[in-house]
Amino acid sequence: MFVRLQESSYICRKVCNMNNPLVSIGIPVYNVEPYIEKCLLSVLNQTYQNLEILVVDDLGTDNSMAKVADLQRAHSRGHQIRVIRHEQNKGLGEARNTTIDAASGKYLYFVDSDDYIEPNTIELLVAEAEQYDTDVVMASSRKVVYNTCEERPTFVYKQKEVLIGQDVFAHYLCKDLRWHIGINAWNNLFKTDFLRKHNLRFAARKDEDALFLSDFYSEVERAVLLPDVTYNYVLRPGSIMGNQARNQIPTAEIRERFKTDAKMTEHCARLRGRSFYDVHCARVMKHKFRAVCVALRHRKRFTEPLSNREICQELKHPASFYEVIHFRRYRQFHLLLYTVSKLPPSLLVCVSYIAGKLMRWI
Repeated sequence: MFVRLQESSYICRKVCNMNNPLVSIGIPVYNVEPYIEKCLLSVLNQTYQNLEILVVDDLGTDNSMAKVADLQRAHSRGHQIRVIRHEQNKGLGEARNTTIDAASGKYLYFVDSDDYIEPNTIELLVAEAEQYDTDVVMASSRKVVYNTCEERPTFVYKQKEVLIGQDVFAHYLCKDLRWHIGINAWNNLFKTDFLRKHNLRFAARKDEDALFLSDFYSEVERAVLLPDVTYNYVLRPGSIMGNQARNQIPTAEIRERFKTDAKMTEHCARLRGRSFYDVHCARVMKHKFRAVCVALRHRKRFTEPLSNREICQELKHPASFYEVIHFRRYRQFHLLLYTVSKLPPSLLVCVSYIAGKLMRWI
């Protein structure tokens, strides 16, 4: 069943708080002192009140956790904050995994600690989740420039979509190689049991959202997409997304991304035989070629050399040649990248650089 509803907004239903399911909100914290108070206040001041707020202390070096402690003491709902302290710094992905393991709520919602959400975010998403018994409800977001508060559009769904049935959500995403949902873990209300049942986890550090999305969408049987803007993504100096502005980039970071992409490649095997396998593999290869272009674009800025062999390994194709020639969709794209992946490393790098330049990805 594929239901398309022409709605641009949704009026939240008011229900008695005691009948509302518990929602766990996971907030990883690492060196976000200027932002954490606004983030936490946006969660504490939600119109929906049956919450547990899981703050994961990933052992930063600033006063972020002191601000968390202040809100625990001073805010009327500060008792909803539960701090979980890592024994060592593990990164954003593992911090999210910690909240998956610790969550007591029927639903789990991720918020990055430098961002903030709208006052009715959880009320809106829970109402949809309860109405349609969803695995996930995904809403729209905006970008906000730190200090100036200038708003910039990011990913907004044009209309409400209710996607119910085996592979309906997957086929919605696999219409073509574009992403038809936001490539982020935040601003999605997941059923906690759904995440645990399918053992959905985040990679440790780099590109964790892309791997998580690649893993979870094929398992979804009930989803709702909303045009309502419920999340504010803060553009700030020094954020993970802004690291490419640095004069030097640690080579370990691109290697971590390649490592995550290798997991994405490996995980393709579980989708063999599914009707969208050809598009899934094409999307993975497009994602990996973009990573190669990033590596080539910034290669001279890495703190130590990145070898041609490492770049070659990044372009390993997830499918066999037999599978590629029998793909119904994007067969030529697959054949091109499969052929490139078999070239000697130095020639592969040369061809990839030229192709990246032509595509304006380098």
